[in-house]
Amino acid sequence: MGLDFIRRCAPSFHRALDRRAIELNTPTLFSNDITNIPRSAEAETRKGHNIAAGEKVLLRSVGDKLVVQRANVVIAELSNPPVEFSKFVHAGCGIAGAEIKAVHALSGVAEVSLCE
Repeated sequence: MGLDFIRRCAPSFHRALDRRAIELNTPTLFSNDITNIPRSAEAETRKGHNIAAGEKVLLRSVGDKLVVQRANVVIAELSNPPVEFSKFVHAGCGIAGAEIKAVHALSGVAEVSLCE
């Protein structure tokens, strides 16, 4: 009985997926398209904090800048982040998950990327 149901309903599943693919590819005035935002920005690390590439951190908005936190300790700050980057963080109540992609020890700059 279960196999008969699947065979009878299977073509309708494919048609529904095809209709959804057409809807996604058709531009409309009020569609919720995925915006192209910069996914990474550079942050100036604070002295005395060891930051490693691949580390999961937290981004918080403080005033007009963003800070990178490990637990409750601020380890870096983004003084001039891209506008779309900061809007993404503000849309999440001022908090977003992030990951350290690269650390440049000589310049004290870390590349911070948003998590999805």
